[in-house]
Amino acid sequence: MTNVLARLDRFQREHGTVGFPYAVILKYLDDDGPRQAALITYYGFLSMFPLLLLGVAVVSRLLATDPALRHSVITAIVPPALQDTVDAAASALPTSPVAFVIGAIGLIWSATGVVYAAYRTLNHVAGVRMRDLPMPIGAYTRVIGVALLLLAGVIAGGGLTVAVTALSSIGLPDRLVAALGTGVAAFAVLLLGVKILLVRPAPMSALWRPAAAGALLLALVLHVGAPVLTLLVRKAGPVYGAFATVAGLFTLLYLVSQALVAVAEVAVVRRGRLWPRALDNANSTEADERALALLAREQERIPGQVVESRIVRET
Repeated sequence: MTNVLARLDRFQREHGTVGFPYAVILKYLDDDGPRQAALITYYGFLSMFPLLLLGVAVVSRLLATDPALRHSVITAIVPPALQDTVDAAASALPTSPVAFVIGAIGLIWSATGVVYAAYRTLNHVAGVRMRDLPMPIGAYTRVIGVALLLLAGVIAGGGLTVAVTALSSIGLPDRLVAALGTGVAAFAVLLLGVKILLVRPAPMSALWRPAAAGALLLALVLHVGAPVLTLLVRKAGPVYGAFATVAGLFTLLYLVSQALVAVAEVAVVRRGRLWPRALDNANSTEADERALALLAREQERIPGQVVESRIVRET
């Protein structure tokens, strides 16, 4: 058994097509990836309705003179399962400018939960030291900024979908057009959002590929997985009732969260050269040392504190 393990270990170290994915999986587990994705899912569910409601409210006021275009953009923004609920809530919003601004501030604050969860996950995956994280005011300045960026991305995604669909000569299926609109908006939001939320400096050249991968995965999950989940929810409705919709939304959000956390892990492993990792822990690699040192250094909380990690090999 030891010989088999040694051969497998040697093989994956020598072949990056195997060693790199294995290193990503280890990094994902080291960072408690399933828990990070679950937190983003939970806060994403709580933040989704305020964000959609505010998006519908903004579009309704911007396009008040064009009801047809307003309806098209809102339909592109809001998932079918939530359209009735969001429309009813949007119609109940105050019409007074002052009251609307106050309500909008409250909705933005409600939508910061998912952004803050992403902020902590992103910096955790990147191994940013706790002492380097900004104080709450600085952190929430970044978070609120990205929440506003996310709102703009939701509206822009709906607008792009409607604009491309209007070009009938393009000859593309409606679902593909919607995916293109979502992908372009998601790419811009991910690229700028990571740049803002990540405390450690990172050049755009290191961020655009992960942002493109995340946008592609997001578009696929939303426009391929969503119809499947809608069908499953419809079939499960007689048994689970209203809970079927909630379970479907949680499932969709969890898939999105898992995909985005995985993309972040791939980017960190590639940039930090955190592969190949050892399959046999008794014969660790330099990448193991770097990865574990990154985890240890993250726990430095006050100036002057130094947390070191070293592997003592048995003789």
